[in-house]
Amino acid sequence: MRSSTLGERYAKALLSIGVERGIDEQLGRELERVAELFVLDDVRLLFQNPKFNTQLRKTVLAELLSVVTVSPVCRNFLFLLVDRNRIANLVEIVSAYKELADKHTGRLRARVRVAKPLSESNMERLRAVLQNATGKKVLVVQEEDPSIVAGIVTHIGGRVFDGS
Repeated sequence: MRSSTLGERYAKALLSIGVERGIDEQLGRELERVAELFVLDDVRLLFQNPKFNTQLRKTVLAELLSVVTVSPVCRNFLFLLVDRNRIANLVEIVSAYKELADKHTGRLRARVRVAKPLSESNMERLRAVLQNATGKKVLVVQEEDPSIVAGIVTHIGGRVFDGS
């Protein structure tokens, strides 16, 4: 099974549970916090290396979850991933979850690259313009990019608007 299909399948299952219980947004935030730990080389390697058995992985995951508090639904989901030897795909599952949750709620994510951070009022104006243009709720994430001299480059819905 292709990894993207695998991530989407698990994400879809968790999203349906979250929607049913009214905690889909919370689950997304919890998954993102846990996935941030998987960026650390030691953690990622432990869960990817087949020489470490399931019990050791569960023990380490329990320790990680004592630091990053998550709901019982998220906790059970993560342990299921360990049992099914899919925990190494967590980052991909989280990415698929965010896409599916955005589609479910009718929201878009915009990534804007700017030379200097935008003020809160400018962020609100940009968000309003993007929402009017797309007809959807827009979440805006800004990134500083020193290669941009002035202006803004916006990535939204697979399109790029270069106003730099």
